[in-house]
Amino acid sequence: MNARSRCGLALFVLCLAAAPSWAQEPGDKGITISAPSAIGFIWHLSPRVAIRPEVSFSFGGVDGEGSTPDLSSHSFSLGAGALFYTGHWDNLRTYVSPRLSYHWNSSSYESGMTTIDTTNDAWSFAGSFGAQYSLGTRFAVFGEAGVQYGTATSEAPSVFGSVERTTWSFGTRTQLGVNFYF
Repeated sequence: MNARSRCGLALFVLCLAAAPSWAQEPGDKGITISAPSAIGFIWHLSPRVAIRPEVSFSFGGVDGEGSTPDLSSHSFSLGAGALFYTGHWDNLRTYVSPRLSYHWNSSSYESGMTTIDTTNDAWSFAGSFGAQYSLGTRFAVFGEAGVQYGTATSEAPSVFGSVERTTWSFGTRTQLGVNFYF
């Protein structure tokens, strides 16, 4: 069998393997990408319950020259929500979702002989109402809105040593995203 025949056979097998998406059953697992900035996984445990863990991170810095200070920052977030589906109309599904998340960030300021490092640990709990619209068996868009409570502990140096501060916050939370099922 020459190279041309092998290539033709491989193309034929590939075409047979590529079944149309309308003939496939929707997947119960998938990748989710959402704004403000998270990448995660969605897993439908049953037709009425799904879990959605997600992660986000960022790293940044400024290299100063002369009298300009060096700055750097690192942040990491890990969250998970449970989706409890409440209604289903054609391709639209509504849900309520409790969510727990952990956030950590640190920053560093260096100028001459002075270095200031700060860290921040935060936990938050949110409750949201959302809707998911399936545009096919493998693709869906979603949006949700709700409220969130959070508490944070930060540590920063001062002239009296290290200062630890605890803060809390309460406010709204929104999220928009897409699901790619496999």
